Amino acid sequence: MISRYRGSGKRACTLISTYLSKPQTASNRQANRRAFLTGFISEGHKSGNEERFSAYWAGLLAASAVIASTNTDSEDPAPDDHTSDLLPKLLELLDKLYNSKKYEELLAVMDNCEITSAELLWRRARAKWEIIQVEDKNIPTFAISRNERVSMIQELVDLLDQALELDETCSAAHRWKAVLSEVRSSRLGLKEQFRNLETKKYHLERAVELDPNDATAMTMLGAWHMTLLELTLPPRIIAFLFLKMPKYGSYEDALELFLRAEEIAPNTSIANVFLAGKAYFRLGQKSKAKEYLELAIQRTATNAEDLMCQEEAKQFVRSNPMS
Repeated sequence: MISRYRGSGKRACTLISTYLSKPQTASNRQANRRAFLTGFISEGHKSGNEERFSAYWAGLLAASAVIASTNTDSEDPAPDDHTSDLLPKLLELLDKLYNSKKYEELLAVMDNCEITSAELLWRRARAKWEIIQVEDKNIPTFAISRNERVSMIQELVDLLDQALELDETCSAAHRWKAVLSEVRSSRLGLKEQFRNLETKKYHLERAVELDPNDATAMTMLGAWHMTLLELTLPPRIIAFLFLKMPKYGSYEDALELFLRAEEIAPNTSIANVFLAGKAYFRLGQKSKAKEYLELAIQRTATNAEDLMCQEEAKQFVRSNPMS
């Protein structure tokens, strides 16, 4: 297997050799790096299947370390306008790495890329969050303090704030700000979670406004309304007495978001049809509730969140008569 795909890694090494053979001065480094970046993006798209793709990136990452060691000048010239021409292909390649769960490799590539954009920053935050989740499963809870855990998430929230400063119209940055600000607040306790509700709502609404086809943001926004609609009495009293409760919509509002999300991305999200089923039930439409809850139970689960939603759907059906 190694010999079969050795050529993919060799191509990466050829690119770095070409880079290193050129004089690296402050005046020409940008042009040389741009040529290198163009080359590895092009070769990365040619990499084909999973093994060849991995071999290519392994060679590239080893080469990137050598590139970093050549940066000895005290000042670099400002990035030129031509670099932005590479961004679409670079983003496509980064998404390919993300979908292959190669998060460390994705970050290493970004560390050696001198492009700055909101699209890159939110992808960095997303990749780092995936790494944190993996580490959380492998490291005992007592090994990392709450403050350390909060600090790690705050770093990601800061990245998203930087992304939105660069481009406030980046819908994905808004969606991920909603996700990670909630993670941060959940690690600080109930009071912070309530305080973050308005922030989460704002960024989800902005994400949907900027990208009306963002089914994930629609599901999350509908879930936001459902969470407050189904809040039990004790936390509701605490929020009323000591905290500011944000304005939230009705079950009809939540259901509309779930149905729009399903129309945009049909047969995709188990959570979406589960929540739609619950909303139908709360509205007294039990036949529709049963239809959507059965969809949630029957769809193929692809991750732990899907399995959890299916268990909740089964429990909901057992606890609530559908006829």
